[in-house]
Amino acid sequence: MPPAIIQTKDFDITLVTHPRRVRVTLKVSAKGVFLYIPARLPMNIVHDLISEKSNWISQQLAKQPKPAPERQWQQAETLSLFGQTFELQLVQKSDSPTVTLANDALVLSGRLHRIAIRTRRQAIINWYKDQATIYLNKRTTELSEQTGLIPKSITVKTYKARWGSCNIKGEIQYNWQIIQALPTVIDYLIIHELCHLAHHNHSPVFWQLVERHHPEYRQDQAWLKQNGAALQL
Repeated sequence: MPPAIIQTKDFDITLVTHPRRVRVTLKVSAKGVFLYIPARLPMNIVHDLISEKSNWISQQLAKQPKPAPERQWQQAETLSLFGQTFELQLVQKSDSPTVTLANDALVLSGRLHRIAIRTRRQAIINWYKDQATIYLNKRTTELSEQTGLIPKSITVKTYKARWGSCNIKGEIQYNWQIIQALPTVIDYLIIHELCHLAHHNHSPVFWQLVERHHPEYRQDQAWLKQNGAALQL
């Protein structure tokens, strides 16, 4: 049975039930409002809870980062790299799609009149992935030497819902899209994952280690939380 939708004047709530659930949990994120309840919970209690939490839900929704507008990959659209804004320029040439950086512009050249919009997007994404692989490997090596925290391997990949990870084997993975963020935010992510080599959790001692190596981590963490949705290409 699919989740039910409860509509209110200000927002919709996705109601998720499960026969083995014993607690009520209310979650608000950029994806919406979700209320997880036991299957037999009376609906009058559900509506009373929603009414009681209505103001809080509205406040939490207002704090959520706004998603970036859908890109069309057309002339003069803006793209980011290391926190700087670049204008997309399209140049017709008689060769395969190529991406280069020139002054304040990201230049996509090739037989553009013959390729689909998704092909333009993929050419630019492939370029971003290459830049991310080079930079993140280099910068991680530099910060590893500074901190003494050495990963077993570094991989740059595509994630939908995270910026990086570090497993118990000491293997670090990064989301290539972080390359659009400010350099200090990228450093925060790298330090965050390196510190997981010492503490594979988010305990107070873990955050103390993060702060030791990146004292301004709270500021960069907040920036990424607020602006991360806009970095989706």
